[in-house]
Parts: sequence; C-alpha cells; structure tokens
Amino acid sequence: MAEEIRALHVDDDPNFGELTAVFLERENERLSVLSETDAERGLRRLAADDIDCVVSDYDMPGQNGIDFLRAVREEYPELPFILFTGKGSEEVAADALSAGATDYIQKESGTSQYTVLANRITNTVAQHRARRQSERANQRRRLTLRQITDGFVELDDSLTVTDVNEQAVELTGLPREELCGLNYRTSIAEDGSDQSLAEYEHVLATGEPRIIEARSDINPDRWLEERIFPTERGDGIYVYFRDITSRKQREQKLETQARQLQGVLDSVQAALWMRDTESRFILMNQNYRDRFSIDHDADISGLRPEDLLDPALAAQFRGNDERAMAAGEPIEIEEEVETVYGPRVYLSRITPLFDDDGDVFATVGAAVDITVRKEREQTLTALHTAAQKIEQSTDEQTVYETLIETAENVLNFDLVAVDIERNGYLIQEAWKLNTDNEGYYEKTSLEANMTFAARAYNRQETIVVDDLRESDITPADPDYRSAMTVPIGTFGTFQAVFSETDAFDENDQEFAELLVDHARVKLAQLESAGLLESDD
Repeated sequence: MAEEIRALHVDDDPNFGELTAVFLERENERLSVLSETDAERGLRRLAADDIDCVVSDYDMPGQNGIDFLRAVREEYPELPFILFTGKGSEEVAADALSAGATDYIQKESGTSQYTVLANRITNTVAQHRARRQSERANQRRRLTLRQITDGFVELDDSLTVTDVNEQAVELTGLPREELCGLNYRTSIAEDGSDQSLAEYEHVLATGEPRIIEARSDINPDRWLEERIFPTERGDGIYVYFRDITSRKQREQKLETQARQLQGVLDSVQAALWMRDTESRFILMNQNYRDRFSIDHDADISGLRPEDLLDPALAAQFRGNDERAMAAGEPIEIEEEVETVYGPRVYLSRITPLFDDDGDVFATVGAAVDITVRKEREQTLTALHTAAQKIEQSTDEQTVYETLIETAENVLNFDLVAVDIERNGYLIQEAWKLNTDNEGYYEKTSLEANMTFAARAYNRQETIVVDDLRESDITPADPDYRSAMTVPIGTFGTFQAVFSETDAFDENDQEFAELLVDHARVKLAQLESAGLLESDD
C-alpha cells in the first residue's frame, strides 16, 4: 500500500482552505490535508505533527507567505514548501525561490488547479523522501564500513582501488596507502586469467551482483568469499570479502573423509546420506541412490534435494534437516516415502554434526525400510479385531463367515474355503472364489486321503504347496498353482488357493494359523455348549 502524504495548507480564507483540502484528497487518496489560517498556527502545527509538505498562500495578515517560508526554513531546512497564491508576479516568485521554496504555483479558477497542485505535492514529496533515503543509506554505509568485520574495497571503472576499510587492511596485510591507488588489472591480475578479475569485469559490464569463492590474490594460502556489487552511480564496484580458509579446509577434510567412507557405506542395507546446513548433499550411499534411481556415477556433491527429487519430497527432506538442526540433537521420524519401488515406510534418524566451535555444519541421516513391519502390525491389529468378532459369535456359521471375510479382506487371499468334517467326509461349508467357473470339491473322503484338505486334516498340520503341478494330487481346477490348507482342529479345514506359484510365504502361514486357531477355540466352546450342528 502506498505511503500516506500529510500536507499542511495555510491560507487566511478558511472556506478556501476547506475546499482545497476536499479537492486535493479527492485527486489522490494518498493525500491527507491539514488546514490552518495563519503562519503562527502553521508553525505550531509543524511542531506538533509529522508533515511531509507545506502549501502556503502569499498574501496573509501578520506574516505573509515569504515570511512564513523563512520561519519554516529555520527549523525545517529540507521540508518541501510550495507557495500557492493568487498574487502572481515574477517578483513574488523570485523572492519565494530565493527564500528556499520548493515550488511556486499561481491560483487559477476552476478545479484543474487542484490536479496540478496534487501532482506537485506528490512529486515533491517523492523526491524529498528519495533524497532522505539516499542520505540515510549513505550514513548507514559509512557506519557499516566502520563496524563490519568484512573487508571492503571500492574500485573505479578502471579497477583502481579508491577506498578501503580497516578490516581490508588487516585481512590483506597491506597498509591503506599501498592499497589505495592500486590497479587490480595491472598490479595483481597481470596474466588476465584471475577468477576475481573476470567477475569484477562482469559486474562492471552488466550491473549484476556476484558472489564467488577464490584464493586470495595477495595471500594465496588463504581463501576468500567475495560479494561484488556495482556502485550506485554505476562507475565502479564494491567488494566485500571475508576469510573462509577454515571453512574451506573443513570442507576439504570432509570430502576426504567422505571418499574414505563411501565404500563402507555402500555395503550398508539402510539408506545413508549427509547434507550441509543448506541441505546440499555431501554424500549418499548406494542404497539411497537405488531407492530414488540416482545413477551410481552421478556426482551429487553440492546438489540439493530439489535437484534430484520430486518437489514435495525435496521439501519433506529439507524440513527434516531443519528440524534436526533446530533440535540440536538426533531426531527420529517415521515417514512414508515415494520410491522407485512404490510407497515405502521408513524410520529415519537424522543427527546434526557440530564443528569445534559448537556450530552445526551438517546433518547425517540413516533410514531403515520398515514397510514390512508396519504391514505386519496392521495385519495383526486387523486379526485381533477378527478374533474378537469370532469370540463374540453365537453360532458356527458366523465363525466360518468371519474366517472367509478376514482371509479375503485382511490377508488378501483370493480363493478361500472352509470344509467341515461330517461322517468321514469334508463337506464344503463356506467359500469365496473369484469367478463362477473355478472348481472346488464339494465333498472329499478323509479315508481316501486324495486331497490336500484330507491330508492336512488327517495329519492335523498345515500343508503349503508352492506348485500344484509338481504334486501328486490333481487340483479341482487346473489353473490353481499354489495352495495352503490349515486344519481347524477336528472340525474341518481352511484352504486358500492362488493361480500363481509360490503365493504363500511364512507370514501368510503364520497369520492363517493364528486366525484359524481362534476359530478352532470358539468352535470347541460352541460344541461344549451343544450349539454345533450334529452329524445326522
């Protein structure tokens, strides 16, 4: 929002003063006009309020506009002052300008004069504020140059040093008298290949500030960070520089250590990485590269997460770094991460690293894939809920239906069925098949022992077949390739079938046996209470 302009209008005609205020404020909503009827009241108003511009009539009783102007100039030598008068003569205009008036406008008939006056006020105040801002900037610059710890050098358009501060003298080791007058091109960068020289000339040519890190031209064993800016007039450059030798040595040491560690880190199954305080990568291991498909030979040093990853994921990782640095101690984060393998859940531990001065210079992270563990926890929770439902069942049919629903919805088994023992046979009781044309034995003889269901029941042990085509039993449907059968005690069997080989792992067997065991216990309770159907 544009800054308000407060104008003081002094005119001995109060009606004209009120009219002027209305028209000026209508012309420009930034204008706020205060009115007084004589010079004395005008001076009191100036002392009491923050005024940006004075507009005064000339012909007033007591003090005229020129006398008022002189009084204002004694206390406010730079304040914009416009003489707005109906007494028009070259003599009055000359006196006004000689006394320090900023502008002179003669009153006219009609409202267009207020448009002119409003424009003069806003332009005059804008110029005045710009001058004050520039003066304050120069004062701050002079104060800053005395206070900053950075070295400062000013060079003209020929790259001759025109000014330096005390820190520059201390950092270069050269006296001020020797530095001032030194031409960078001819005295320092004689061969023309100097990195700083190229950057200085770039800033001179384009006016674009630059920041570089380079070895000192005067002390080659030292590293400097140079911030290069064009002068306000565009006729030279300012160079602020600081000694970063310790930081560069630390970075070089880190790079050496990183190379030594890389071989070891690549053998670790967890994803490992190190980033500096700006989240720029220092190292990462092969596991980290694999999960985000980052080429093994790609140089990631100095790259940020957003250079390699999706923006949302990069922001997530940056936030983790910032949390660890803010905490000042290791933090653990359980988070879902989109990888080349799909969404995975990781437990990440991020640790801030401190230098000898106690400042954080990097974070190191390790992330372990806990997706399987989380899925197992979720499955066990769902099985616990199913077990509670089974426990609350009042009839065997609810028990069987819960078995089927849980196997389908929680264990993600596609083809499931429950057979109940009746007079030496396993009778199909409940089932869930994908399509109508898939086969299943409605009744199998336990004595014949010619199905996996019969064998599992007779042995009272779980049978898992990885490939039915390699077994001695013909499945009810030739498309079935793997199967798992779990006995429900003496009550019957639970069976799951897949059209793919090796469909069931150790977890599937464990979860199925756990679920079936809850059903077995409940069926035993119903049998004891006489609530099971008889074999007749």
